[in-house]
Amino acid sequence: MELIFHKSEKYIEEDIFYYISDQRDKHSMIKPKRENLISMTVDSNTLAIPNKNEIVNVFYPFKKNSIDKIYIGLSFPLFSNNWAASYLRYLLKVIKKDGSIILPVYPEEQADEKGMWSRSFLENIFTSRTGWTGRNNVWAENDGVMSMRIGKKFPKKPDSTLNYYLDEISNQFYRSQLNGKNIENIDTIKTIWSTSKLSPILEKIILEKYQKKKVVYADICENPSLAYEVSVSDYISIKKTIICSDNTLLCNDFANYFSYRNKNEFLNLSISELEKLTVHNPDIVSIINNKSDHSYLQKIQDLLPEATIIFYGESNIIEPLKKDYDLCIYSSIVATKLEAGKTINHYSDIIEEEINLEKDNDLKKIYVLTPK
Repeated sequence: MELIFHKSEKYIEEDIFYYISDQRDKHSMIKPKRENLISMTVDSNTLAIPNKNEIVNVFYPFKKNSIDKIYIGLSFPLFSNNWAASYLRYLLKVIKKDGSIILPVYPEEQADEKGMWSRSFLENIFTSRTGWTGRNNVWAENDGVMSMRIGKKFPKKPDSTLNYYLDEISNQFYRSQLNGKNIENIDTIKTIWSTSKLSPILEKIILEKYQKKKVVYADICENPSLAYEVSVSDYISIKKTIICSDNTLLCNDFANYFSYRNKNEFLNLSISELEKLTVHNPDIVSIINNKSDHSYLQKIQDLLPEATIIFYGESNIIEPLKKDYDLCIYSSIVATKLEAGKTINHYSDIIEEEINLEKDNDLKKIYVLTPK
């Protein structure tokens, strides 16, 4: 079985063409036959065994060592951070002994700009080149394409909330339970994918602002997955994380899960206890996907006038704050700051157009508010 993963059905044709074109077949090892490919997407509401008759969700719990090849489409939101490294490690368990994972990689500068994978980023995580003895073999197939295969030593598990879901929610249990549509499980999967998309963007913002300086980070949220993912990142230095959430059960689950995996300090406050943030004086506060974004934003402005705020919302909410904050906008598609007159390149023509129209559209954006 050969699978190809997409963001949504909109991108299927372009994703497939990237691999079946003659430019991507240096060793005659990766070019698929179109008729053999089974497409799966991130946003499908169907949890079922991959098949030719319907587009099912990528997060279907595959049996171990059951898939011949997995192609990562250009549109698939796979950034170079702990979450994505954990996901690729998981896929290595899914493929057969002689199977492979084929994915796009970018030139070093482009990869760094967008938070995507380059050859060196991939090799740094999965330490091995052809002929080396390492964690697993990473093969350079052609410009823009690498493949991963099962090597002599399995890669170390990075810190990530994805591993919590994979460890705590048994794949065997899911296979027995998931047939067709299941709204409750789909909601969980949407949270997992939202974390995969937003966490590298927040990591990039914090990295560009603070480099490796140790910072105190707070997040106001309905689900703590994003805050924990950012906090355990290997790319930034978070010394304390304050999660302001009423989802106490999941906060406790994450706190227990990371208690012996990560030395960072975690603290959970309820939404009604926001005033206590002043005691911890966070350097940066994120407000992402909350139902009361506007009121939280105003409250943080009053409580923590020196804190940088990362806000995901509409421009009309941000406009009145320009007198007190310097503003910049980050793409919600790739981990890149959007600047006037600067074109962001992408292998996908569809996504490149979306990124470069993003700054001027009316959709929600990721704003970074730095006190003047």
